[in-house]
Order: sequence, then structure tokens, then C-alpha cells
Amino acid sequence: MLICYLLAFAFVIWPAIKSITGFETLSAPGRPGSLERNWGLVTKPQGWLLCLGYVLTHLTYPSVRARLAGESVDDYWR
Repeated sequence: MLICYLLAFAFVIWPAIKSITGFETLSAPGRPGSLERNWGLVTKPQGWLLCLGYVLTHLTYPSVRARLAGESVDDYWR
């Protein structure tokens, strides 16, 4: 059953997600690191999803790490 699920995800679900979000066209024309290329990535829906994913990960990491250490967030990062 697990193999069937993985095959369905790889060949049906993931391509559908990529086409809806635009992840198959993630690259933008231009020189890497240039303002024009970065703006092209950020103004697309997949760029916003990547930025929001990074921000959420970046903001939740301190609290998760502190709780795994058994301390409060405030005490852990002082």
C-alpha cells in the first residue's frame, strides 16, 4: 500500500501541486543575485510560498529548540 501511495504522489499529486503553484517554472531569467532576477522570483506565487515557508521556519525554530532543551524561550536565548 505504501508503494502505491508513493507512486501516486510522485506521478499524480506532486505534478498537480507543481502546476497549481508554479513550482515547475521557479527559475527566473537574469544573472543570479541580481535585483531584477530576485524581484522576478518574489513577485511570483511560488516565490511568496518559499518566502513564507522560510519566515515561518525561521520564527518557530527558537521556540522549538528551547522546548526540546527543556527551557523557556526567554531563558534559552539570553
